Amino acid sequence: MIFTKVTNNITLLDPYTLRQCFLDTDQYWKHSFKSLLGSRQLVEYDGFNVEIVSPEFIVGCSTCVLTDVEVAYITDYGKLFYTRTHQGHILKPGDRALGYDLYGADSNDIELDKYGGLVIHGAILIKKSYEEKCQKKRGKTRSWKLKSLDMELDEYKGRAHYEKMESGSEEFLRDLEENPELRFNLSLYGNRDYQPSEMVAVYDEDDVPSVPLE
Repeated sequence: MIFTKVTNNITLLDPYTLRQCFLDTDQYWKHSFKSLLGSRQLVEYDGFNVEIVSPEFIVGCSTCVLTDVEVAYITDYGKLFYTRTHQGHILKPGDRALGYDLYGADSNDIELDKYGGLVIHGAILIKKSYEEKCQKKRGKTRSWKLKSLDMELDEYKGRAHYEKMESGSEEFLRDLEENPELRFNLSLYGNRDYQPSEMVAVYDEDDVPSVPLE
């Protein structure tokens, strides 16, 4: 199962069947568990053969399509993984995707060890990767920004701490670009420092997620 939303409830999705389940506070603390991998362990894959398994299906407010796909690490085509994903509505052969590398992960999880016969695919795809195309399309800055409070830097925390914070902020901004549902209750503002990239015309607007000016 993969986490898709955390509010008053935790929403989980089975990427192999599109079955959804919800855990409220009482249920979670009664049967609490740890996540096996988190967003900082996402790995980038190149996708090859893509075969649609089911028609479009609305899960929550999102469209999903079950798809069988063949992927490989972007740095090593020597190992191919065959997996099923819920992202078939946007994945095409040649696309890149971010996912969890269960083939190379050292889980060392007592709960997981209880399921001796459990068969897990080597790669669990979470979302399509737009990073390379977005950088070329928008240049160094976005046409929009969020307002934030000024922070006092604590020199004792070190540079690594603030690099981690910046990385987390960038990941959040990408999620806002890719998911209109996340922008629902947020106020976005025009960025005066925005300078369009010369590569904008090269990419189809529909292929790269962006925030509409309106």
